[in-house]
Amino acid sequence: MRTRIKEFRAKYNLTQAELAEKVGVRRETIVFLEKGKYNPSLRLAHDIAVVLKASIDDLFIFDEEE
Repeated sequence: MRTRIKEFRAKYNLTQAELAEKVGVRRETIVFLEKGKYNPSLRLAHDIAVVLKASIDDLFIFDEEE
């Protein structure tokens, strides 16, 4: 899985720590998400999408081979 979280975060001038605080997770969780090393729960994906004013489909790209 790939994400566009970093791209959308930059659009709103949010740091990883600020996004993490807004969605109720640790900054490390955002780091892992951005690197594609963590699959979020549907709730977390939704919360991030709301903060970044995007759809879940806009933020998370699931590769065919996964």
